[in-house]
Amino acid sequence: MPFSNLPGVKNIVIIVLAAISATALLVNLSQREYIREQNRVYEVVDGDTLQLESGKRVRLVGVDAPEFDRCGGAEAKERLKELVEGKLVQVESVATESYGRTLGLVYIDGLLVNEVMLKEGWGRTDYRGNKYRERITAAYHEGKDANLGIYSSLCRSTSAPKDEKCLIKTNIDKATYQKFYHFPGCKHYDVTVVEEDIGEGYLCTEKEAQEAGFVRAQGCEGKSFKP
Repeated sequence: MPFSNLPGVKNIVIIVLAAISATALLVNLSQREYIREQNRVYEVVDGDTLQLESGKRVRLVGVDAPEFDRCGGAEAKERLKELVEGKLVQVESVATESYGRTLGLVYIDGLLVNEVMLKEGWGRTDYRGNKYRERITAAYHEGKDANLGIYSSLCRSTSAPKDEKCLIKTNIDKATYQKFYHFPGCKHYDVTVVEEDIGEGYLCTEKEAQEAGFVRAQGCEGKSFKP
């Protein structure tokens, strides 16, 4: 009698094949779960950058949130944590920076996180090219026009500061990054908005402003400031 026809052999072969198939299936599922888990957010670094379980760092393309030590920085980071920390996300890579950080579109439960952050006013847009550039830009203007986040009184002011002696307004030109200061009596003092999220603020003396790299703005000619 052939070995394959011995009693019970066929059953053993069937059991072995079933076990192999089940093991292969479990391995495949385990690999899929492992790959899936690599896209879980391990840590939110700041208001526009997160780190995945895989170790990959991702910056939200089109979003420029305040540095953590500037006005709105802590709040922006906290909001991004609420949205993604510990959760599975989808990342659509747009570019890779020279030191390896990915610039990408980040999605969670159908939401485009880049859009949400700007719509709620937690950053500026850098207008970087991506397939949703217009959508992201529109979200930025929506948040700004609604005076949300960093565009609220949290970080923007035209009124007097808390310290009545420190009335000099510092101002950074967003096109040239030149640094100017205005004091009471300067032509544009009353309409100058202090945006603390980009490093603007109030200083007490002209010397202090000049030492910080600011120069008198146009409209301050022939004027003098006395604290």
